[in-house]
Amino acid sequence: MARFSELPAGARIGVVAIIAVIVLVIVYFGLFHPIMKETQEFRTKTIRERSKIAEARERLSHLPEKKRLLRKMKEEAEVLMLKVPDKYNLPTLMEQFASTAQRASINQLPQSPLPSRTSTMPGSDLVFYVIPIEITNLQCRYKDFVKFLEGLGYLDRLVNIKWLKCRRLTRAEKSKSGGDDIPGIRVDMQLETYQLKSLGLAGSAPARSGRARRL
Repeated sequence: MARFSELPAGARIGVVAIIAVIVLVIVYFGLFHPIMKETQEFRTKTIRERSKIAEARERLSHLPEKKRLLRKMKEEAEVLMLKVPDKYNLPTLMEQFASTAQRASINQLPQSPLPSRTSTMPGSDLVFYVIPIEITNLQCRYKDFVKFLEGLGYLDRLVNIKWLKCRRLTRAEKSKSGGDDIPGIRVDMQLETYQLKSLGLAGSAPARSGRARRL
């Protein structure tokens, strides 16, 4: 201290300034800098959490609509399941398709059942059989074919179209048909219908037939 007091006034002021700067640097990096860093991290977390809260509120606002949609889907599923029988009767099924075709003025429906397969409903343990029916080289008028497809929708069971190919008949193909009722299109398609796999049918598939029938 004696030496410090002996220094000129300007030198003493410089030493005090240097010490003050050193103290401020130590205080800044030792105290304020960590606090500012934690404050910045807290602000970032706050912004992130506010974003999550806003997203959660947005989802909650759509929850009543989604609940209504889920109830509607369940009601529609119950209605559709009523059209999935738990008994398999291939002759009756083929007759239903043939009768539907006859009501649409299609007298011959070249159809053949394919081997069935089992499947499960997504999100459910329900097991059912998928029963494919193939229709090949169906020659008819376009309006009659549309009426046939419409009639499938009125059957007492679900019927889906897996694939369909339709083309206009050539002049040579039309001349082979003859008669007054000349067909205009040729259709190849595969239909799928379904059967519930009840406990009594566990481990056994529906009867299969690979022979085509013309009804």
